[in-house]
Amino acid sequence: MYTFELSLQYRKAVKERDLDAVLAVFSPDALIVTPLKGSCDVRTYHQWLFMTVKRSTVKVINAFQAMNGEICLAVQANYEWLMYDDTVVLFSGMSVFDFTPDKRKIKKMSTFYDTSLVRLQLAALRGDE
Repeated sequence: MYTFELSLQYRKAVKERDLDAVLAVFSPDALIVTPLKGSCDVRTYHQWLFMTVKRSTVKVINAFQAMNGEICLAVQANYEWLMYDDTVVLFSGMSVFDFTPDKRKIKKMSTFYDTSLVRLQLAALRGDE
């Protein structure tokens, strides 16, 4: 499978909130690295995401293939999180997908974005201001 198609399958599974479909695109020992949760396994991160965010929408801006022979793909995107109180959290960032050698599974996803705005918005929702 092509790496971009696999990343699309992942985004579709997240949009549909289908944990089994999310787990199916990752290798069993895969790792998620994100500014809000640090490093964790795929199930733990997505359970947190689905409990925290009612709907997650990703609009892809660009995709970049690795030039150094590594099997990875970087996807630049705009994110929209609809929270359970119907508040919208907007941010832009980059997800870097590392794949298994056969390109059939994601072995690591690292997400990069400026958390200062996201943390403020999430704190306001919790009343932590």
